[in-house]
Amino acid sequence: MIGRMKPIKLLKYTQSIDANGDAGESVATTYKMWAEITDEGGGRTQDIGKTDLSDTKTFKIYFRDYNINSNYKIQYFGQTYAISNAKRLQESRFNWEITAFNIFDLD
Repeated sequence: MIGRMKPIKLLKYTQSIDANGDAGESVATTYKMWAEITDEGGGRTQDIGKTDLSDTKTFKIYFRDYNINSNYKIQYFGQTYAISNAKRLQESRFNWEITAFNIFDLD
């Protein structure tokens, strides 16, 4: 089963406002772990002459004592995935199933 596990980083972001009043976010904590990853497919959309590619993946991880919410993002093979759904599992090997998406901008 180790062949199906891939290294990921779970990034916790914090939001702040700078001296000019502009909102920004920065990485507060990075958790390195292994995940079982399922590719859910992707798509292509055209908007105002711009093509956007989307990519959705499901990550199964074991991450205890924390509540995963929209302040977290997943980094996998250099791409950052925004979490759209996180649900608790009652499995011995994994306790979170996270659905996340990545949108690529092509100019």
